Amino acid sequence: MLQHVSVLTLDKMLISSLAMPLEMLEAAISFRTIQQRKRPDIEVAVLATGDVCRPVGGLNLQPGEAFGSVAHTDLIMIPALWRNPLHHKSLSPDLLAWLCARIDEGARVMAIGTGVWLLGKAGLLDGNDATTHWHALDDFEADFPAVRLQRDHLLTQSGRIYCAASINSGADLMIHLIGTFFDAATARFVEQQFSPEARMSYDRRVFTEGAPQHADETMALVQSWMHQHWTESLNMTKLAEIAGISSRQLVRRFSKAIGQTPALYLQNLKCRQAQEWLQNSDLAIADIAQLCGFSDSSHFGRVFRRWKGVSPGEFRKHVRGKLFSADIVSG
Repeated sequence: MLQHVSVLTLDKMLISSLAMPLEMLEAAISFRTIQQRKRPDIEVAVLATGDVCRPVGGLNLQPGEAFGSVAHTDLIMIPALWRNPLHHKSLSPDLLAWLCARIDEGARVMAIGTGVWLLGKAGLLDGNDATTHWHALDDFEADFPAVRLQRDHLLTQSGRIYCAASINSGADLMIHLIGTFFDAATARFVEQQFSPEARMSYDRRVFTEGAPQHADETMALVQSWMHQHWTESLNMTKLAEIAGISSRQLVRRFSKAIGQTPALYLQNLKCRQAQEWLQNSDLAIADIAQLCGFSDSSHFGRVFRRWKGVSPGEFRKHVRGKLFSADIVSG
């Protein structure tokens, strides 16, 4: 459970890279307060790092306690920085040691844009996957050759370390972390309030080593085929043929590896694409249902409501209206 959030302040930081994640976090806290009739006991600490803090844009963020006074935290936020200021300056060894210690103790860390340099200088990304702002990719690779830089991904995860290449990607990441620290209903609520800023789910965008995250290569092959033919109806005969096993064995083995039956997995693929079209197109719901391979719009509506908690029409209305009310998740 989330109890403490550490927000680091750095010179030439972009306050916008912290503003949206913090607003999302406050929305999650407000939702939980309404649901539980009690505000969660979560402390958000803006920490002084010993660095001169002159944010870009003329806005000021007044840090409070020094980072060294925080012995335990659950989430560390590292802001994006203008261009690549860390390329030309040293960072406090004490700050880097503190960061390593907190992660070793179980904290998660999210770094936005060129804020990822802080993780690199701390040695936390050596041998791990990372990404950063497109403008700084070459410099980052030159500075940290031991890091597995993922140039084509806007989000990466290596254990408890998360990198987001842009401010918008940081918003998508924050929704994922809210789901991790709270629950899926809270994450859905926040996602609906901040769409279309958070435009695509974390699961669809993140690079995680070994994805899909299981060791069954045969089932990964089945998944790959399903991703290429997601508009079609479930064809267990074809999937069993690909896997070289019986349909019954396939269901058992797929469920063990992925945690879902093939039928449910395919439905979720269809719903994720439907969500994109509901959110970012003017296609009629019946047309979206047909494009996604549902038998009719009624079937689509039932499946989507089970998946998202609201009907397709309600989802479209809420993400476009962006009405800030806890009633939106009531169904």
